[in-house]
Amino acid sequence: MYRIRKALPGYLFLLPACLLFAGFMFLPIFKGLQLSFQKWTLNGYEWVGFSNYNHVFGDSFFWKSLWITAVFTVITVVAGLVLSLIAAFMIDPFQQRMQGVFKSAFYLPSVAPIVIVSIIWLWLYHPSFGLLNYLLDFVGVSPILWLGDPKIALFSIILMTVAVSQGANILILVTSLGGIPKDYQEAARIDGANLWQEMIKIKLPMLKPTLTYLIVVNTVGSFQVFAPIYMLTGGGPNRSTTTIGYLIYENAFKKFDFGVASAQAVVLLVIVMIIAIFQFRTMSEDLEY
Repeated sequence: MYRIRKALPGYLFLLPACLLFAGFMFLPIFKGLQLSFQKWTLNGYEWVGFSNYNHVFGDSFFWKSLWITAVFTVITVVAGLVLSLIAAFMIDPFQQRMQGVFKSAFYLPSVAPIVIVSIIWLWLYHPSFGLLNYLLDFVGVSPILWLGDPKIALFSIILMTVAVSQGANILILVTSLGGIPKDYQEAARIDGANLWQEMIKIKLPMLKPTLTYLIVVNTVGSFQVFAPIYMLTGGGPNRSTTTIGYLIYENAFKKFDFGVASAQAVVLLVIVMIIAIFQFRTMSEDLEY
């Protein structure tokens, strides 16, 4: 009884945060799951069982959108982490003050609202007076329809995402590199290891927990991509950039088919959970340093 009374103030302090978390996380999930078994009509919601899920699994465009989302996720996560690792390894040798300058410079684009960033890149991609086509014309290359060509539009959005969203990754990786004991690196240098061997044999293995976390978090975030699609292409051209997130938005707020949209959201949640669990099981490893 004494132990419960002693711990009670701590739980009371946690209670508001837990209530807010439940209200803004678990309640919407429960409501979405409930809506996935219903259909909205003028008379209210009507229970339709698994009809919405049958519609989702039988819709070929849902699977196409899932494929587009998977391509977007794989490229952005892999390319983003590779570039973040390169940047982190380049920043790591500097002193703390200079590291702070570089970390701030890389992190600032991540702070800007994605809507503002998308508007800037919309101008960069403009077919007539965009900066990218101006540079191409300067070197004698014909202008490119960055957002108007179905074969290029998705990769244009991927390019923007990779370019502006690596600040947090770089910040975390630089901090993790700073936490690696210098003894290991000094011992490797004494044994004759060069800089490349030091990076591959010591630093990368020690970064595995951090990389696992970043891969899982970036994968989950990429599967939910919406704002760049909405701002730059609206799912076009020819539906070549319609991701799952944008498809859910269309069904819910353009077609007002909340049941199908909720079913798609539930399927997306299950897919992301399976991928996250698989990534943790295959990549997680307990390392202490």
